Amino acid sequence: MTVAEFLDELDTWWLREHMSAIESKSPDSMGGELGRLYRQLSDKEQRLAHVAFIAWALSEDEAKRFDGLHMVDSLGIVEAIPSLRVLAQRFEQGDGPSAPYDWAKVNRILGRLTSAEVASGEPS
Repeated sequence: MTVAEFLDELDTWWLREHMSAIESKSPDSMGGELGRLYRQLSDKEQRLAHVAFIAWALSEDEAKRFDGLHMVDSLGIVEAIPSLRVLAQRFEQGDGPSAPYDWAKVNRILGRLTSAEVASGEPS
């Protein structure tokens, strides 16, 4: 399976699960479902999933962005730091009603990730 095929499959899985969660009126269950799926992946697939989660965090789709940010935060994906800085800037310059809250959320995640990065000694 190629990287593109894996990412497409993960996107397809997300869309199917997201629609199912909406139908069952339990959209908050996606974080748990993503966590279970992630734990079943091989090490290589988990690294590929990190790429997908970072892309989702940048998505214009609020639900996908929410899930991407959740996974980046819960897994401590420090590779997301540059992308999250771009996202924080987007929200800082945004004029939508949720922009200040989204900005604050992204900055909280950035704070946790940069703290973890400093603690591990990895460069940003």
